[in-house]
Amino acid sequence: MSQQEEFLTLFLRHQEDVRAFIGTLVRDLHTRDDVFQEVALILWNEFPRYDRGRSFGAWARGVAANKVLQRWGKDSRAPVPFPPEAIQALLDAYDRTEIDHTLRVEALQRCLDGLPEKSRRLLELRYEQSLKLGQIAERLRTSADAVHKALSRIRERLQECVRRRLSALGEG
Repeated sequence: MSQQEEFLTLFLRHQEDVRAFIGTLVRDLHTRDDVFQEVALILWNEFPRYDRGRSFGAWARGVAANKVLQRWGKDSRAPVPFPPEAIQALLDAYDRTEIDHTLRVEALQRCLDGLPEKSRRLLELRYEQSLKLGQIAERLRTSADAVHKALSRIRERLQECVRRRLSALGEG
């Protein structure tokens, strides 16, 4: 994968999170969009120096925090709405959320891998192919009610599996 492809993959995965972070600090919609564009450009230009041992999302939010602070410093008309400590607390909260999400996704993937092939096929029909219950029932030559019950049992099984995995990690 080229450096450009790697950047785009990471940026597209985290762009809404970065946008949301900026939105917590900047209320004006136009300013928020301007800051986001400036952050995207900085991330693109600085990507060769990005430490791959660090979360891209955390790095991008840190760049965004610095850009917002710069903006506030230039605008002498308005008081700074948040002290740097508050911004750091927001960064920390986003980082914890990102870690929690990553752990949940990994746990879910392991739980999915442990399902019988028939259950995985049912999930694929419903969630990857977006088929309706009746369409799945028709394809599998069963009733929509049977499909509904099977999917409900699979979801409960997955939910319990994820809960157990996270509890074992001390995260649930």
